Amino acid sequence: MPLIVWTNPWTIGVKLLDNDHKMLVLLINQLHDELVTGGSKSSLKSSFDALVKFACVHHRNEDRLLAETAYPGAAAHHQEHDRLLGHLIELQARFANNTQLADELEIVHQLREWLFKHTQSSDREFAAHLKSHGANAILAAHKFSPISEVHAHEDDARIVQEVC
Repeated sequence: MPLIVWTNPWTIGVKLLDNDHKMLVLLINQLHDELVTGGSKSSLKSSFDALVKFACVHHRNEDRLLAETAYPGAAAHHQEHDRLLGHLIELQARFANNTQLADELEIVHQLREWLFKHTQSSDREFAAHLKSHGANAILAAHKFSPISEVHAHEDDARIVQEVC
């Protein structure tokens, strides 16, 4: 059973961001599934790395969209992204150094809370702004980072530096 089940209340109405949020749910669920089925430390590390990489891509996309639609709280939201990514990387380091299943599961549950709080609070605040400024049309006209970009890089530290 997945740790997180995507339901309509999670949707904010901007296709790219909703798809990004669904991918973050998928990546957290993948990490959780590997953990509870006894996945190797190497596999778990790869899954967490993919989560961090995609969170960076998502935050970059969101920041660009907020800037393009002149969202008044864009700078503050970008700062929130910096804090969230810092927290995510901190959780990643704790996860890498843990050997106790209970501790690792607690970290994965914190990831669920991290995603839920962000999508249901601050992302909700700007959703109406984005929709009123035609965000989906803007997205259709511009290139934003595809999911495949996340898997195109090998050096984890470099991708976090480049993307974030």
